[in-house]
Amino acid sequence: MAKLLLIPLAALAGAMLLVLVLLQPRRADADAIIPPATCQVPGTGPSTPAPPQGGSFAGVTLSPTQTTTVQQILGVAKAMDITRRGAVVALQAGMQESTLNPLARNGNAVGVFQQIAPGPWNAYVGYDRTDAAAASKGFFTVLLKRAPGYETDARSNHELAEDVERSGEGWRYQRHQPFAEAVVAALYDGSGPPLDCADRSFKGRIQVTVTGSDVTLPPEAGVVGVVHAASPQVATAIAAGLSWLGITYSWGGGNADGPTKGVRDGGVADSHGDYNKVGFDCSGLTLYAYAQAGVQIIRPSDAQLTRAKLVVPFTQARAGDLLFWGTHHVAMYLGQINGQHLMLEAPQSGDVVKVSKVRTGGDFRNVGARPVP
Repeated sequence: MAKLLLIPLAALAGAMLLVLVLLQPRRADADAIIPPATCQVPGTGPSTPAPPQGGSFAGVTLSPTQTTTVQQILGVAKAMDITRRGAVVALQAGMQESTLNPLARNGNAVGVFQQIAPGPWNAYVGYDRTDAAAASKGFFTVLLKRAPGYETDARSNHELAEDVERSGEGWRYQRHQPFAEAVVAALYDGSGPPLDCADRSFKGRIQVTVTGSDVTLPPEAGVVGVVHAASPQVATAIAAGLSWLGITYSWGGGNADGPTKGVRDGGVADSHGDYNKVGFDCSGLTLYAYAQAGVQIIRPSDAQLTRAKLVVPFTQARAGDLLFWGTHHVAMYLGQINGQHLMLEAPQSGDVVKVSKVRTGGDFRNVGARPVP
């Protein structure tokens, strides 16, 4: 009997060890996170050809979410009278810690700079660390405390970044300096060429094109037209959702990273085998779409209404707002196109993500929740 127990006990010990390893908090490593590249910044270095006339750039690329994060960091820098060098230091740190992803979480480390509350001088409390602007203020606050003369400090940029982050791996920030300098040259005060973001695309299952704040409906939508969003950030969310048109509905499926297997519900979803299908349910799709725009919302659908930053009557809804039916369904409003009110939704088991006409009957809540007020 003792011999028979050896294998199960060994397996149990191995499983426990694996769990302990997985539970250890880790800092983000830029090599492990590769966001979609849709917006280019000027390249630097001797191996990079000079940008040709006409505004085309080669080199490092940014996603729409990263672009928004960069703009927020630089906006805070200018508001706090942080110099260009200080802005470069921040971007070097942010690129390494999270690849400029404000929603990054690794154990207790949160946000674009992977801040661990309360932080030195309690600089990382009193705000949402997934808010890139607030996190930037925290970063610069610590920079000014630890290196008040950073502008003329003889230390290298990556050493200054390490003085703020205290990650123990400050040398990793060094490789991002050319990138950070190029972005600051382009955006900090307009001394360099602007980011080439006029024509962007977001690719999930299919490719969806974004031009400024306009999203062109792809053929898979079954409708010809353009969705006019209130901002490039909202356009990014809309395009992200549309990029998965045609994927299977999966109850409980989908997260901030994309489609996942569904879960058992003990009823209708199980009869359709949703627990073994990869896709999205209604709130999983909207959660994913806004995550790509750097906005964190939670599931289920009812929580996306009750925790919304702004709720308006449906008559005032605009593209990107979330629409609700009872406490069981949510969809993303696309606005009025060709005389019809349209929405993007993951409808129900046995169906797929698709563009539909807004259903205003039944238990329609007649409101729009706005994740980006």
